[in-house]
Amino acid sequence: MLYSSGLDMDNLALYILDLVQNSIEAKAEHIRVDMVETHQLCLTIKDDGCGMSEENVAKAMSPFYTTRKTRKVGMGLSLIKMLAEQTEGNFSLTSTLNQGTELKVCFNHHHMDMPQMGNLGEMIMMIAIHPQVKHFDFHYTNAPKAYQFDLDAIRTMFQDTLMDHEVMQGLIQYINQEIDIVRGRL
Repeated sequence: MLYSSGLDMDNLALYILDLVQNSIEAKAEHIRVDMVETHQLCLTIKDDGCGMSEENVAKAMSPFYTTRKTRKVGMGLSLIKMLAEQTEGNFSLTSTLNQGTELKVCFNHHHMDMPQMGNLGEMIMMIAIHPQVKHFDFHYTNAPKAYQFDLDAIRTMFQDTLMDHEVMQGLIQYINQEIDIVRGRL
């Protein structure tokens, strides 16, 4: 499990981490996270996992439904939907059995109920080092600038040293710096 606290989600990176766990549990080969910053902040998480039936997509919005064996409730989707609504955004979940799932959420990121972004670099690295993650891409766009993290390229570049603490810390700092540049923070 990537993150287990459940209800203590005080930043967007923790929400994303929890939602990507769904893709991992669905045995996804490819997971892609896109964040696009315009007048809204839109998040898309797409995977090629086992997908869900229409019936399970409808059930997935209930905090009292989960397919996970590690806990009895599934708060991630219901909490992100609630956050989208609280921030005057929108939410959609589409899934096809045996093909994958796509979650799209947009937030008014200037709304007073919008949580802090959190440590995206740390979130990305936690996903990247998860033993069940095969292919992972993360894209952050604030046109005309963009940052892309491609796990396959990173694994090729760092090989056996990717799990070294110093390498991970350096990558976290680099990722956060690049995202800050894209966001206009640096």
